[in-house]
Amino acid sequence: MEWLRLTLALGLPATLGLSLAATWIPAARRRACLVAGYGLVMTLVLWPLVLRLCAALGAGPGFHLPLVFALLLIVGLQIRLWRSTPVTPAPREVKPPLFAAGWLPRALCLLLLALLSLRLFSLAQEVLWRPVYPWDATMHWATKARVWFELQDFVPFVSNDEWLRRGGEGVFTDHHPGYPVTVPLWQYWVSTALGRWDPALINLPWLLCYLGLGLAFMGQAREAGASRVESLVFTTFLLTLPLLNTHVALAGYADLFLGACYGLALMALHAASRGGQRWQWLLVFLFACACPLIKNEGFFWMLTLLPGCWVAWRRDATSILLAILGVAAAVPLVLWLFPADVSVAGHSLNSLDLAYRPGSLEGIFTSLLVLDNWHLTFWYFCLLLVLVIWRRPGVLQAAGPVMAALAAAGILFLCLFTVTEYAVGAVRQTAVGRITLQLVPGFLFLLLLLHLQLHRDEPA
Repeated sequence: MEWLRLTLALGLPATLGLSLAATWIPAARRRACLVAGYGLVMTLVLWPLVLRLCAALGAGPGFHLPLVFALLLIVGLQIRLWRSTPVTPAPREVKPPLFAAGWLPRALCLLLLALLSLRLFSLAQEVLWRPVYPWDATMHWATKARVWFELQDFVPFVSNDEWLRRGGEGVFTDHHPGYPVTVPLWQYWVSTALGRWDPALINLPWLLCYLGLGLAFMGQAREAGASRVESLVFTTFLLTLPLLNTHVALAGYADLFLGACYGLALMALHAASRGGQRWQWLLVFLFACACPLIKNEGFFWMLTLLPGCWVAWRRDATSILLAILGVAAAVPLVLWLFPADVSVAGHSLNSLDLAYRPGSLEGIFTSLLVLDNWHLTFWYFCLLLVLVIWRRPGVLQAAGPVMAALAAAGILFLCLFTVTEYAVGAVRQTAVGRITLQLVPGFLFLLLLLHLQLHRDEPA
């Protein structure tokens, strides 16, 4: 009975996300991967909103009412899909053989799929066997979930000062009481389904995120023009990154969720900028808005998509440089002119203690280029960049929107770890890896685009 409830707790929300994705993503050539990937990641953001809606309507915590609500939504979406399906289906396009190039690409694809399946299986075992792992996971994510589950009430979390002022009456506190509640709501939901607090099974949503990220990356890689072998190679590259795998095996941190949402928004931005797929703009908007619902810094990653959207609108090479230079000039001006006591996304300039920290750049480069966190991702980027500039600088325009957005994110990243108090996270090799993880899925997609453009006869 316990496993049936757990299956319903994960299966119905996932079906809701997949149904929504199916209504928004038209019948494209790579629709299956896109619907599955975007639908699963959408589930991770959508279902906590459903729980919050039920609570706002006065239903309070519980297991059955959200499921009934989800079931009604699924039925409605499926009816809409059925009505929108043409009675006479359009003739199907003639597809080439699955592996037309011969047995070697086929063998390579099968090998990569087998390795990815094995990786997913081994990570699933880690999630099932390991309890939630410190530090952040037990300081400001699972704390809220545990309290809400035990009390069966969404009691507020407040600052330490507010908790002392109230004497702890009716409120709780933890290390980050103002963080978004998307992640702890998932942990609360799984515990409610089980009827008990299980410090391992509450992390099952991380497997959904891992699977959804891989499928979405695969689908968008194919939409970008990658062959089956190329898309599988880069998907394997992404899904075997050591630090990404660590965040699944030692689940409980929100960085993987944020990295997936930001990466999916970037991939949709590239597809939308090419024209002919206006529905991708909806995915850009949805997953950009999802970023602040996961972590406070997601608000700033959402803003970095604006230069990318501007480049996509302008569609010229000059706009890429202008966008990057504009962000590089705007960030110092904001740090200088913005009111120091105004809090944005949980932070104010007063709390950041602005000053350059010696040793921070060394820590950043060590994390990106020396430690075995990212395979050889950033070395590969350096190689591709040199080849692009040397052989075909015009191909940078094809990846312009993604490049502009990631350049803006990179500028914010450098400012965070060089001139704020968070530079200690680079010096001590702590937070720098987690923040990098939030950008790496999108960065790997940029590497794929550069790789594809280098092997094309004409720049896209």
